[in-house]
Formats: sequence, structure tokens, C-alpha cells
Amino acid sequence: MGKTQTSKKLGKSSKNTSKAKAKPRLKADSQAYDYSAASELANRKFISEAIADALIDGDADAIREILLSHLEQVHKDHFYKDAGISRRALFKLMEPNANPTLESLAKVCRALTEAA
Repeated sequence: MGKTQTSKKLGKSSKNTSKAKAKPRLKADSQAYDYSAASELANRKFISEAIADALIDGDADAIREILLSHLEQVHKDHFYKDAGISRRALFKLMEPNANPTLESLAKVCRALTEAA
């Protein structure tokens, strides 16, 4: 077997490049503003509308994600009392493989719409 030839050209190495941080660039006439989704995720009316849309679409995963995002932003002790479910039931809703009952979901949705 013959010896494998290697290239005599040196390739560019990322070690030799400068690591200057790139600054974000905007168009000259555009405005940048700070946006935080936390205010929308704490808004019960917004969340109840999003859950209703997900119910109409039949997307159970979306309902769960919307509810989890909302529960990360609100005080859970107040929420489970408003919903009329036990604290344990609320935290069971938040488990990765949760399969909540229709009664629990109805109570949660009612609490969202009543407070909105």
C-alpha cells in the first residue's frame, strides 16, 4: 500500500481569528425596544384565550405548555386557591407526563376567565 499524501497548503485555523464580539446592527430608520413576555404570560385573559385556541385546534401539548408558562409567572399558592383545586393537583398538572382530568382543566380554565 502506498503512503497517503497530505496537503502542503495550510488551512485557516479558528485559533488565529480574533474573537471580537459582534455588535447587533439595525437599519438606520428602525427602533429597538425591550420586550419581555413575562407580562403577557401573567395576563390571565391572554392565557385563557390562548388555551381556548389550543382547545379548538385540539393541541393538548400546547395547552400544557401555555399553562406551565403561566404558572411560572404567577404565584402558585394564589392560583390553586382561585382554581379550587388542591396544591398537589396543581403540581401534578406540572409534571412532564401529566394527564389531568377534565374536571381539573375545567377548574383551571374557570379560574383564568374569572380573574381576567
